[in-house]
Amino acid sequence: MSLIICHETLDIAPLLKGLPDDLCQCPHWGMILKGRKLVKYRDHDEVLNEGDAYYMSPGHSTVTDAGTEWIEFSPTRELEKTNEAVSRNLAAMDGD
Repeated sequence: MSLIICHETLDIAPLLKGLPDDLCQCPHWGMILKGRKLVKYRDHDEVLNEGDAYYMSPGHSTVTDAGTEWIEFSPTRELEKTNEAVSRNLAAMDGD
């Protein structure tokens, strides 16, 4: 479980490049404690607001509003694969 606080609006799409369909392939379960998160799938979007419990299926990206706080549970192996791609993309952005 992780408690996550987003201090600035964050669109993670650029960080997911290189994953299948350039989307997060890790499922996530959680609850929005404060704020708002937009979950983008290939065929639809979902809005998560304060107090919402959620399940994000594989094949998503998110845009999180500044000030959003949430708790999240994710399978370790799948999350590690996503985090590897995110780290590579962050390093590439820092090199620009």
